[in-house]
Amino acid sequence: MTGTTQSVRPPEDDSRPGRLEERIRALEIELKETRDRLARLNAFVVRSNERLRRQAARASSLNQVTARQVAGIFESRIWQTFVTAGGVLLRLGRLLRATPAAPPPPASPAEPGDQRYSTWMDTVEQEDAACSNLVFSLLRRRPKVSVLMPVFNPAIRDLDRAIRSVLHQTYPEWELCIADDGSCEEVRRTLERYAAGHPGICLTLRTGRGGISEASNSALASATGDLVALLDHDDELAPDALLYAVEAYENYPDAPFVYSDEDKINAEGGRYDPFFKPDWSPDLLLSENYVGHLLVTRRDHALKAGGFRPMCDGSQDYDLVLRLSQLPGTPVHIAKVLYHWRAVPGSAAADPNAKEYAHTAARRALEDHLRKTAPEARVEAGIHAGRWRVRYPIPPSLDVSIVIASGGKVDILRNNLESLFEKTDFPRFEVVIADNSRSAEVKRVVEEFARRGIAVRWIDWRNKPFNYSVINNHAARQCKSSVLLFLNDDTTVIARDWLTAMMELIARPEVGAVGAKLLYPNGVIQHGGVIMGLYGNCGHAFKGLDGSRPHYFDLSDVIRNVSAVTGACLMTRAEIFREVGGFDERLFAVAFNDIDLCLKIGARGYRVLYTPHALLYHHEAFSKTQDDLVPHPAEVAAMQRKWSAVIEADPFYNPNLTRATEDFAIDA
Repeated sequence: MTGTTQSVRPPEDDSRPGRLEERIRALEIELKETRDRLARLNAFVVRSNERLRRQAARASSLNQVTARQVAGIFESRIWQTFVTAGGVLLRLGRLLRATPAAPPPPASPAEPGDQRYSTWMDTVEQEDAACSNLVFSLLRRRPKVSVLMPVFNPAIRDLDRAIRSVLHQTYPEWELCIADDGSCEEVRRTLERYAAGHPGICLTLRTGRGGISEASNSALASATGDLVALLDHDDELAPDALLYAVEAYENYPDAPFVYSDEDKINAEGGRYDPFFKPDWSPDLLLSENYVGHLLVTRRDHALKAGGFRPMCDGSQDYDLVLRLSQLPGTPVHIAKVLYHWRAVPGSAAADPNAKEYAHTAARRALEDHLRKTAPEARVEAGIHAGRWRVRYPIPPSLDVSIVIASGGKVDILRNNLESLFEKTDFPRFEVVIADNSRSAEVKRVVEEFARRGIAVRWIDWRNKPFNYSVINNHAARQCKSSVLLFLNDDTTVIARDWLTAMMELIARPEVGAVGAKLLYPNGVIQHGGVIMGLYGNCGHAFKGLDGSRPHYFDLSDVIRNVSAVTGACLMTRAEIFREVGGFDERLFAVAFNDIDLCLKIGARGYRVLYTPHALLYHHEAFSKTQDDLVPHPAEVAAMQRKWSAVIEADPFYNPNLTRATEDFAIDA
């Protein structure tokens, strides 16, 4: 801790026999302690390596067994007979799975006593704690961190815990800058007692009541550290919070700020409701303040951004994050729970609607941010309280070709077209049907709409093998619109502004692809964005959960950054589609072509976005044959080879969340 002093003594004569023996004994004790520390560290490394080795062995064995089983199934006569004679049963089973009678419970954050989170804390956090000494020893620089704490009349017990969480930091180079904003006498006496007993605490006693931003600015003015961290007067830092923040800045010195995962803590000290966040997600930040706690930035960055603004009291941290995000560099996410947010009656942690003024302040901060970054955009209330929808203007020159590949299921196609023309409020679109059937039925449907005065373009691709990539690439080459929307024929429109919602996002030059929220006919979610790494490859976020309810900090119901979206409803600009080479016809004829396209778009630096405001039903897989329903092993292997890095670590999916289900459960 800063503030310590060292005394300097004159050198002593080490040549005396007694003094020499004392030195030898001291060195022996120091050597033994060093050996013990190294032994403990070695034991940890051995345990970790063994754990990783077992996991790798299980995964390798499972992959080998699965590969052999899949290959055996495809080569067997039983499979061929099953496909030929049992297709109806297969489809029935699939539909039954797709439309469960009762939706499963929503993905809900862990509650106090949740066993999965308890298990996670007992394993992952214990392993992290064992590494803290090593992490500290490897730091090349050890900058001072100024912890800023504005105070106004917290419960003494909570204030005491907050201060002690700083005193107990494993990283010693800190100072605690407290600014009291006119609290009662008991709180002030408590603060003065701590300041008198700890040289690392700097206390500012403000006269009168200025509000949380003014108090935070007073704390910032007293700070002398290179870095500043924010701590509310009743919350707690994890013991290694400052250590890992300093490590992050050492690895990413140009980051405008770093942030961590967080959880809630109740009056008894029980931890629950962890928020395992994605890496930097600029569009999610415009939908909600997902950055939250812990927030650490350079002191000069905080000053350059203008500090804390009273106009945003209640959401002053969100306002600061939005302004810091305009600085050069990429914010850095620490995938560790380093902050515990106190949930007490009347707090935002216990009830997000407890402080309505905070929502008003958040909107004010967001609107001010957009005046600088997107002057023509406007802010609307989101689907849930405290969430936002940013609306962008659509240039009048922007039009869209809706490309629909049809395999000949004319009733499905007719329903799709009826819903498109009856429920789409965006006017500048054309529909292009790529006919991959083996009859004239699809063409007759197109002619039927033409007789009603509804123009639908028809592209003849009949009597050719199903290759999604070839079909859609060929159709895209026939389109002159500036925007392409690839849409399954087994979808129907729910929200009239679905196309507008997608067009206003794709109109932004930094956005390369946009996907929709898709529901099964019974209201269960079919697609809420694609998560890489699920099941060793990829999966749909929130699939199988109730589409009418929010899930995992409302991520199912806000515009957010994702790595990929499904091709069942995928929008991109025509120039970007050509830039990345369209769909891969060689590697991904049936499956993963949409994912591959999105990943190629993302690799070029464009954003891929999911929007819940484009809402459609998806009657999955009517456009494919039974042979197409099972992913081909060669395509699975191609995905794993080509995109191994993002499969291993999807930046928009926290590594502490499971890869075995699609409900954002904790990996424990």
